[in-house]
Amino acid sequence: MAGKKNENVLTSEFLAELYNCAITNNQICSVVSRYMEDSFLPDQQYQLLNTALKSYFNEYKTAPQYGIISQRLSSSRAVSELLEEIRDVATSVNPDGIRDQFEEYLKLVQFKKIFKEVSKKYEDGERITAMMSFTKEAVKLQQFTLKPEEFIDIAQTYEERLRENKVRHDNPVTKPVNSFYIDGLDEMNQGRNLRTQLSLFLAMSGVGKSHIARWIGYNAAYISGLDVLHIQLEGAASETTDAYSAMLSGTTTYEYESGKINNHTLEHLKSQLDTYKGTLKVKAYPKFGKEVSTTDIRTDCDKYREKFGKYPDVVIVDSLDLLTDASGRNWDAKSLRHKRIATAQDLKDLAAEIDGWLVVTYQATIENPDWVNDEKNVLTAFNTSECKGLQRPCTHLISLNQSKKEYRESTMRLYADKFRFCKKGEPFRIALDYEHEVFYDRVRTLNLPQDNS
Repeated sequence: MAGKKNENVLTSEFLAELYNCAITNNQICSVVSRYMEDSFLPDQQYQLLNTALKSYFNEYKTAPQYGIISQRLSSSRAVSELLEEIRDVATSVNPDGIRDQFEEYLKLVQFKKIFKEVSKKYEDGERITAMMSFTKEAVKLQQFTLKPEEFIDIAQTYEERLRENKVRHDNPVTKPVNSFYIDGLDEMNQGRNLRTQLSLFLAMSGVGKSHIARWIGYNAAYISGLDVLHIQLEGAASETTDAYSAMLSGTTTYEYESGKINNHTLEHLKSQLDTYKGTLKVKAYPKFGKEVSTTDIRTDCDKYREKFGKYPDVVIVDSLDLLTDASGRNWDAKSLRHKRIATAQDLKDLAAEIDGWLVVTYQATIENPDWVNDEKNVLTAFNTSECKGLQRPCTHLISLNQSKKEYRESTMRLYADKFRFCKKGEPFRIALDYEHEVFYDRVRTLNLPQDNS
C-alpha cells in the first residue's frame, strides 16, 4: 500500500541492511542522517527510527550502536520490534556496497525531480531556460557521490586539473562571489571565491551589525548582480525592508518610512530598476514564537530553490545569537558556547551544500566602557566567554569597533580576527554614513587622517 502512495519508497529488505549499517557504522550513519527523507520510508516505525538516528548523530557525530538506539526508542513497542527484526534479518554486507546502492537510489529520485521541473518549464514555453537548467543539473547529478574522496595523485593529474580549472574559471557556471564591498577587506581577500564560506561580523549592540549585513546584501544584489536572501531574526520586518529601500533611492530611512520621496527621485529609481541584474529577498521571523534553528534556515533555502529555480548566491542571517542548531537539543546556559559553535558549523555546512556565501552577525557584550573607548583595543572571538571557539567553523571573523569619539565622528575600526588564506592585518579605520544607510563611505574614508600610532 505504501508503494502506491510513493513510487520512491525503499524496500524493507534494503532498509534492514542500510539501517543495520547506519546504527553501527559512522560513515553510513552520517550519510543516512544527511540524505534520508521520511518520504523514502514505508511506514511510521521507520520514520521514528530515522528521526532518532538523525538526532543522535547530529548531537554526537557518531553512530549510536544498538544499545543506545534501543533505549531511546524503548517507549514505542512497534519501533522496538522493528529494531529486533533489523538485527535478526540483516547480514554482514559490505557497508560500501550499501552506500553505493543508496547513492544510486538518491540519484534516481533527484533525476525524476529534475525531469519533472524541467518538463514544466519546457511546457510553459521557457525552452532555452529548461535546456540550460537540465544541462547544469545533469552535470551536478553526475558528480554527486556518497563515496569519500579518492586518493589523488598530484603530479599525474596536474595538467588535467589545470585544464579543468581554466575551463571553470573562463566559463563559470555561477556568478563570481568575491567582494565584501569594503576596500580594506577586499584587499585582504584578493578576489578569492567566497562561495561555500562562512563570514561572521562581531560587534557590540548599536555599533552596526545590521548595517554591515545590509551593506553586503544591497551591493551583492544591485552592484554585483547576485541573488541574495536576507533572513532577519531580530526587529520588525519593516525595519529591514525600509532600510534596503532607502539604500535603493539614496534617501534617509525616515524619508522612505514617512513617504517623503520626491517625484524626481522616484522617477529616477524607476528608470534604474530594469538595469539591476540581481535580486534581494527578505525573510523575517516573528519576534515571538519558537526559537529559529538552522533547520529553518535550510528549509528557507530549499523553498527559495523551489520557487526561483536555484539557491541564493548569498544568504545573510542577522543574527547568529538568536539561532539554534539542528540537533533539537535543549541547550542549558552552561552549554551556550557549544550551542554557538554547533550553530555556526551547521551554517558552514549549509554554505557548502548550496554553494553560496553565508554572512552572519553576532552581538558581543563588553561591560567595561573604558575598554571600549581605548582605541588600541579591538574585539576578538575571545572577548566574550560565550563565543570562545566560535571562530573555528568560520572562514572569516571580523569585528566592528567603535569608541565614543568614533561614534561622534561616524567612523569605526574593522579588525579581521580570522581571515583564512591571509595573515592577520592591523585594524583599519573606515567612515560611515548611517543616515543614508551607507556602511562604507569610500570618499570620506580616503580622506581620513592616517593613523601613525
